[in-house]
Amino acid sequence: MSSHGSLPRIAVIGCGAAAREFCLPVLRRFSDYRQRVVLVDISAEQAQSTARAFQIEHWCIDYRSLPLEVDAAMITTPHHWHAEQARHFLSQGLPVFVEKPLGMTEREASSMTELASAKGAVLMVNNYRRLFPAYQRVRQILSTGELGSCRRVDIWDGTRFAWASASGFYLRDARARGVLLDRGAHTVDILCWWLGGCPAVVSSRTDAMGGVEAVAKLELAHQQTVIHLAFSRLERLRNYYELQCERGTIRGRLFDFSRLQIERNGKRERIQAGPMRSYADWAWKLVTNFVQVVRGDERPIFEARDVAPSIGLLEQAYRQAGSFAMPWYDADPNVAALTRGDSAVSGADPGDRE
Repeated sequence: MSSHGSLPRIAVIGCGAAAREFCLPVLRRFSDYRQRVVLVDISAEQAQSTARAFQIEHWCIDYRSLPLEVDAAMITTPHHWHAEQARHFLSQGLPVFVEKPLGMTEREASSMTELASAKGAVLMVNNYRRLFPAYQRVRQILSTGELGSCRRVDIWDGTRFAWASASGFYLRDARARGVLLDRGAHTVDILCWWLGGCPAVVSSRTDAMGGVEAVAKLELAHQQTVIHLAFSRLERLRNYYELQCERGTIRGRLFDFSRLQIERNGKRERIQAGPMRSYADWAWKLVTNFVQVVRGDERPIFEARDVAPSIGLLEQAYRQAGSFAMPWYDADPNVAALTRGDSAVSGADPGDRE
């Protein structure tokens, strides 16, 4: 992106990892960013620390009382605050960029996109995997019918949690939910984008047990396509996707953004779909696009309304979620008795019960 010209006045709401790693490195490419960015965080210490790190003059603790008038806002707060904060700026007709997920529920996502439309404001979301050349090639293959209808999709998406969250909400706050809304916001959106519609949830299993889930597995169905998704924050999964079609199979590594493989008629073809770049490069490209949209120099690569339907699928998965089979509990008569609420528990001392 060219740094020529003045940076729009932008409020960055939330001074955690997303702001520090994706948003602010783009904004500081402009020579006047120190005076034209205002940082907002409910923690004055976090806001001050980020302001010092990026040499930004303006900061505050309340997005409703900014120290200067702004032209746009970037929302990088915990998930459950996205909708409320985005609506505040959209209601003023200002462009808004939201860290994924767009919202917690289908209703939240719809309220945001509808308000943006009513106010004529641009609403974008950081589902940057749509920019990956390999993913774009998969979509092209499916949309053209080159390999016939897709019959089965398997995706494994999991690594040990290592995101440098400032607040730790990912692991502690059940309001923000867990791995399904976090990693799933990317993977489920890509799945819907590839298939040209949102599948239905056949089954949903998590390890939440009333808390924040770290593991989830979904079985979905879309027309004649059977879909299996697996997510984890506890361990590295295969991190692989495989789409079995009538006349061939598409395979690729989830975090290899540039290459994929097609197998048909017993032969494998390796495809270089685009340049090798890092995660940050693609996220920066989307943030850069937002800045240029605010300046009036570009159109959005894609908008939040394109992503919104996937939020409804995730909400359905949460609504239908059950627990994984746990035979080590099921075989214990004490657990079964406690589940039924029996007054006497096999082998237990009544004095040990509370």
